[in-house]
Amino acid sequence: MSHFEERMETDLRNIRDKVWNIGEAVEDALHNAKKVLILRDSELAYKTVLDDHPINRASRECDRLCHTFIARHLPGAGPLREMAATSRVNVALERIGDYAVTMCREALQITSPLSPLLSSQIDSKFDESISILSEARKSFLTGNSEMAIALMKMAKRVQGEMDSVYEALYAEDDHMDGATMMAVYVVFSLIKRIADQAKNICDQTVYAVKGIAKIPKTYRILFLDQPGAGAAQLATAIGRKNFSDSGYFLPATPDVADPLSAQLKDFLVERGLPEEDLTTEQLAVTEHDLDDFFVVVGLNGKVKDYISKVPFHTSALDWELPDGGDLTETYRVLHEQIQELMILLAGEEVA
Repeated sequence: MSHFEERMETDLRNIRDKVWNIGEAVEDALHNAKKVLILRDSELAYKTVLDDHPINRASRECDRLCHTFIARHLPGAGPLREMAATSRVNVALERIGDYAVTMCREALQITSPLSPLLSSQIDSKFDESISILSEARKSFLTGNSEMAIALMKMAKRVQGEMDSVYEALYAEDDHMDGATMMAVYVVFSLIKRIADQAKNICDQTVYAVKGIAKIPKTYRILFLDQPGAGAAQLATAIGRKNFSDSGYFLPATPDVADPLSAQLKDFLVERGLPEEDLTTEQLAVTEHDLDDFFVVVGLNGKVKDYISKVPFHTSALDWELPDGGDLTETYRVLHEQIQELMILLAGEEVA
């Protein structure tokens, strides 16, 4: 190894150590914030708030080292991606440190005891988010992109589970004063943000290792329809044929399964739909976990006609279809609407 390579490797190790140490300090702050929330320890709260200043200084120093590394070594693609990713990870860690500070300040505003249920949920969700963050940091340090991808799924699951947490919080409305309610809501929101930032660190791991800026997202779309109408099956077929890379599409009707009609099957065959997409039976709405869907679309009726409540993280759309049941015209309208939706969600590349 040449002197130049040795010096570059030494600088890389110093920067990696700096980021790791920042992460350790941030995790310590999170553990302290959790103790403050459970024990209402004001002394520990103020210590955690003040200890954020060294974290901020270390973050600024890390940012300076990354810029200096690029200017000094003019690195190739691999080290250059690592420096760009490190800068973003550094920002994510600094923000998580700010979350710990905010949670400590909010904990000091809680005036009434929390119920055992809320205390338990704070404890478990906090531990889960910190665990994902810790593993995300390890994946970045070791350059383990496969581990990072697996952790992204775990972070997404935490986000989905927060719906039940918010429901439990709202159920406590009669037992908490306004200040306590708001403080606990902020705390839960920040716990979710910890998992979100851990996912961002995983994104940067994949970028540093594979050069993929962001793993393309697949959006789950559910079409709601009346039995025998066929519009949801038609929409699903259009989506699967034209936007399979960015969307996962399913049809559903209230209460009963609805098989593909012979007329609709013949119509879709004429338009070159892959055979495997013709065998999907339209399922009952009750068979679906609606939390899994990014968008639900109401056809031949509004979404509220099919389901009583739209999940917190799901968006609902109502689409008008042509009168008269003309399949060709319905196909045209649905294709345009699905295309507009997928361009909105995933970008121009799906068009």
